[in-house]
Amino acid sequence: MRLSPHFPNPLLLRSITACLAFGLAVACGPAAEPEPVRSLPEVTAAASEEIRRVIEEDGRGGGAFGIVVAGETVVADGFGFADTEGETPARADHLYRIGSITKPVTAMAMLRLVHLERARFGDPVTEFVPELAEVENPYSWTPGPSIFQLATMTAGLAREPRNLPRYLVGAPQDWLDTALRALDEVSFEYEPGTRYQYSNIGYAMLGAAVERAIGEPFMDHVRDNLLAPLGMDSSTFFPVPQLEERIAEGVTVKDDGSLDAETPAREHAGRGYKVPNGALYSTVADLGVFLRFLIGTAGEPFDGVIPASVRQDNLTKAFSTGDLASGYGFGFMSRRVDDADGDPFTAYGHGGGVAGYRAAAWIEPETDAAVILLRNVGGDGLSLSELSLAALAQVVAAIR
Repeated sequence: MRLSPHFPNPLLLRSITACLAFGLAVACGPAAEPEPVRSLPEVTAAASEEIRRVIEEDGRGGGAFGIVVAGETVVADGFGFADTEGETPARADHLYRIGSITKPVTAMAMLRLVHLERARFGDPVTEFVPELAEVENPYSWTPGPSIFQLATMTAGLAREPRNLPRYLVGAPQDWLDTALRALDEVSFEYEPGTRYQYSNIGYAMLGAAVERAIGEPFMDHVRDNLLAPLGMDSSTFFPVPQLEERIAEGVTVKDDGSLDAETPAREHAGRGYKVPNGALYSTVADLGVFLRFLIGTAGEPFDGVIPASVRQDNLTKAFSTGDLASGYGFGFMSRRVDDADGDPFTAYGHGGGVAGYRAAAWIEPETDAAVILLRNVGGDGLSLSELSLAALAQVVAAIR
């Protein structure tokens, strides 16, 4: 089953969720008859089986799939292989690069500083990163983007610097120097605060603001004040000895169908400026914890990092990305989806992709149900957000 990489329209999503609900091994067309939603154990088992079928029939690489309900892991499976030779079965505890799911982590680091009054939503980013004032800006009458605008993708900055490849190399520890050099080839595409514009360089500047506001290296700060307190011990910005053996090997499917393992392998040494916006490695278990933290779940260890009331209020800070069915908030994407019964719900989370890896992680706050899907194959046309949201639609219906 090869799915479109684009977010599905409602009819397509309903069709996919029907397939997941009944674990069909054949294509499920729009003429399929709706049937009652099954129990939660049946739904989760069927969703896991469908993900397994998709990954194993593809025959390239593997993946990890998790379903978490109210903090309890009800599915944690690995499918396919974690290495390019096809000798190591993929496990649920393998680490995968999660790409842009790093952005919510960076945003939560900044939200914590706002709560501690080390920064404010409305602060101009140039208070922390004065180098940003040198960026080409045709909207000179504006004060420049704020912390809030960077985090919500409304700063107006271009998605990437020009001549991008020269800024995609370098050790993780050198990311800030690389990002500041890249500002010479960055411009504003829209007036700050006027519309949504996804920006990787913008999130690099948000990470720079975290580092400058707190006065310590960004990666160290996030590890010590976010990842470690939350118990996310299998999440890291770069391979460390105690985790390296668990990192799944990535591969990219090129346009001609051949496989590129060299680029993903090389990027383990560093991705240039792309640290706060896309460098993390993680697991389904760690992301299950982080999603609950993101949506404001109360209690420890969450409240010891950022109080629940602050995180819950943060979910109200979302803006339409243009189609009124999806949005971007202070470090999260939101999607309006119908569950298997046709009742709408809002999912919060993010997707991500880097060379050789793709990832998706989504949660529905009312039912406290989350779905995480990680993959060590890129460029295959498979939309992990599409698959994971379809599974989440079934789980939500079974719980409601």
